[in-house]
Amino acid sequence: MEAIALDRAQENKVFARYKRDREEQYREIIGRCADFEAEIAKRWPINKFTCAECEKDGTDLKRLQSWLDKIRKFNFYGGTQAEEAAARLKACEGILDVYAQQVFEAHGENQ
Repeated sequence: MEAIALDRAQENKVFARYKRDREEQYREIIGRCADFEAEIAKRWPINKFTCAECEKDGTDLKRLQSWLDKIRKFNFYGGTQAEEAAARLKACEGILDVYAQQVFEAHGENQ
């Protein structure tokens, strides 16, 4: 689909709104990543290393990855939060890897 703006000012407004919407989505992913990190971090002091939690976390992470992929497909005009969202999601992957390793060790699966 192609659209032609009536004037340059209107075109700029449409582009600005589009970019704001993508930035908002990226910020939401960044916030969800912070929640993800905090949820896993609170398990260490209480030694809560369960397979069920690890599996749930993996599912949550896949949802975030899928969501980021969808946003990227519709991000035609760039965005300042895109790189940060990708980096935060990558950090969540690392955190989940460490947590999964701890779960395996707690259940004697690496011995």
